[in-house]
Amino acid sequence: MSSVLVQPRRLPPTALRPFFWAHPEWWCVAACALAWSIMLVHAWQHAGHEMHHTGSFFQETSYWICMTAAMMLPFNLESIRLTAARSLWLRRYRAITGFLIGYLGLWLAAGVLPAALRELPQTHTYMIPACLFAFAAWWFTTRTHKRALVACHRRLPLNPLGWHADRDCIRFGATIGFACIWSCWPLMLACMFTGHGLIAMTGGMAIGTLERWSFRPRKREIVAVTLALAGYYMVLAGLQ
Repeated sequence: MSSVLVQPRRLPPTALRPFFWAHPEWWCVAACALAWSIMLVHAWQHAGHEMHHTGSFFQETSYWICMTAAMMLPFNLESIRLTAARSLWLRRYRAITGFLIGYLGLWLAAGVLPAALRELPQTHTYMIPACLFAFAAWWFTTRTHKRALVACHRRLPLNPLGWHADRDCIRFGATIGFACIWSCWPLMLACMFTGHGLIAMTGGMAIGTLERWSFRPRKREIVAVTLALAGYYMVLAGLQ
């Protein structure tokens, strides 16, 4: 009777195992949350003077990668999920890791020069992000940006086994990363040259949501939000 009435307690990992199986990208969401936590701590520590804060090249590069993970990975979860789905069951986390290496590797390379420029005191002015946001508003209306946005949803075949599979996952991540950089580079540079300001990053996430998570990109709203950010930093530049 005791064996019938007393059931073994189900441990949480076992209970959550179906969720992890169905959503292998879960740890990328956790990485996004961690990146946002780091950026929020950074914004809180330097509240009111993010623009004038000068960090080392390593610090600026690290914040660039954290900002990229926080702002860009949420919009690429479908590609990450697809990488896992097109890989063998036992390789799905390895495949996602390869995708992230290719994706974030290109973003890291793209952030080297801006990180070096952030060390110069001449770049610590609100006029630079104001101009970059204004340029981004125009960029979002161009055909080049439209092609880059379409390329962000590109799909590539993946080999199932061996180093060819690792190569294909890295190449897939790099392909999506290049398209994302070409699509969003003015916006991301503007956010960086605000000192990774919380207002700029929140506005950038709103623009990305309107662009990526809408049935069709809401171009008017995107341009309006971007111009609002440009105007905000233009006013700060006048008061500087």
